[in-house]
Amino acid sequence: MKQSKHTQTSTRYRNVGLALAALACAASLWYFSRSPVQLDADGYDLTIALYRVCNQRDADALQEIESRLSEMAAAQPQGDHQREALDEVIREARQGNWRDAMITCRTLLDDQVHY
Repeated sequence: MKQSKHTQTSTRYRNVGLALAALACAASLWYFSRSPVQLDADGYDLTIALYRVCNQRDADALQEIESRLSEMAAAQPQGDHQREALDEVIREARQGNWRDAMITCRTLLDDQVHY
């Protein structure tokens, strides 16, 4: 017996809903399983400045912070989680996602309570 068009459509929507739910669960697990990044004193100050820059949407000041971060990276070993986190914030801001970048800065600052 052939399925009705209504049954096919509802099955399709159910499958899409299940796929979206699985994707949301995976994203939540990834987000909440991340470990906080410990900032040193310079990284903390730079994160505060970056928060201000993102709040003001100041592309020129963002360039200055990026230069300062590069200077700091030259003095620190490779694989620095602080540098990676701040680079990610700068990438977000450069793409015009100022609010997301600002939220990430705030999260980095809030995470320092653990340290």
